[in-house]
Amino acid sequence: MARQNVFNLRLSDEEFQRLKDYAESKQVSPAEVWRDDIKRLPRTSDNG
Repeated sequence: MARQNVFNLRLSDEEFQRLKDYAESKQVSPAEVWRDDIKRLPRTSDNG
């Protein structure tokens, strides 16, 4: 699957450091942490 969409997110210094620390502990990028979390979100129906 090609990734074509960009999402900008503003984080405080503390939030950003927590994200980086967690990603490092899992040996993944911060973006991969977010992608994994998004994959766990419930899917919505096509009917809205």
